[in-house]
Amino acid sequence: MRRKPATPRAMDRLLAELDILPPGRTTYELVSEWAAKHVWRVLADGECWAFIRYLLGPASEYPDRWRHLRLSEHLYDARVGPRILGVTPESEALDGRAAIVEACLRPIERDRLERRNAEAIGLFTRLHGYIPLHTELSRNLTEADRAGVSTVGEMFAETHERWFDAVVERWLGFGLGQINDLAQVVGDLLNELEALEPLTPKIEIVVPCHNDPNHGNFMLNRQGALRLIDFETLALNNPVADIGVYLTWYVDRDQHVDLLRDYPLADADVMLARMKVWVPLRYLNIAAHWAARLTRADDAEGWEFAVLSIDEWLTGACELIYDGYVLDEHRAVLDAVRDSLLERSPE
Repeated sequence: MRRKPATPRAMDRLLAELDILPPGRTTYELVSEWAAKHVWRVLADGECWAFIRYLLGPASEYPDRWRHLRLSEHLYDARVGPRILGVTPESEALDGRAAIVEACLRPIERDRLERRNAEAIGLFTRLHGYIPLHTELSRNLTEADRAGVSTVGEMFAETHERWFDAVVERWLGFGLGQINDLAQVVGDLLNELEALEPLTPKIEIVVPCHNDPNHGNFMLNRQGALRLIDFETLALNNPVADIGVYLTWYVDRDQHVDLLRDYPLADADVMLARMKVWVPLRYLNIAAHWAARLTRADDAEGWEFAVLSIDEWLTGACELIYDGYVLDEHRAVLDAVRDSLLERSPE
């Protein structure tokens, strides 16, 4: 029964249980149903006022996910996440489910975010340098933390395994011989990165990282200050996981050095050098994720989205490795694989 969404009446009881008084008449909208979490938008007199996130059981049943909810208070104290109105490891109103109530934040458009790049780097600086959060994450390492503190060599090994074992096997079992051509491109890119890696200086720290700095996870609080949401992937990691990815996605290259001068936890030149290995490696892993998802697509829309995502992330990796270009032989393979897969789209 816990997989069935709670009722609006239960939401009212939860707010009363946590002694939270809404500023007006409340209504509720269910906005997300994930495998282990539901999210409700709370409106007061028709205006978005808060979000309720609850797990499908008590904290003891979902310790890793509960950690993300519980640590939200640290994120607010660090001026990184939203204000926390209430939190419980086991709500009586929700039949024992763990829950958190967060103050509503306002979305920010991508072009406006890109005009506030210095503030975004400051946001990551506060997140990465907040000692109480680092202490909490270090106390009980999760699988995500252990992956984040692993060496780049281990990241290369994982990428090899994902592509040349898992994805190849899945595609061949699915009758998709195109994987042989695609694996050649991936192999070439990994060879380039593996040759570059020993030449780049290492960043000798791990910090609390958001790990998904896409613009949809940036918001504005009531004072208009930049904040982050959706800490599902919060874990200890190399700071490049946030800073490097953000700079790659949202900042012109000629501005990278100036912005990194305000980041106190690592040398700017070291960060820029490490980005050249870490970020394309991340792209290859995202492409592997979509390659695995492709074989599970059960309709034409899901199939097409997976195919285009594979092409997008592999093209992006090529451009990062080859300074904005895609080698002709790689472009020919990627185009041929994309087109042949789109022709196989299920009905």
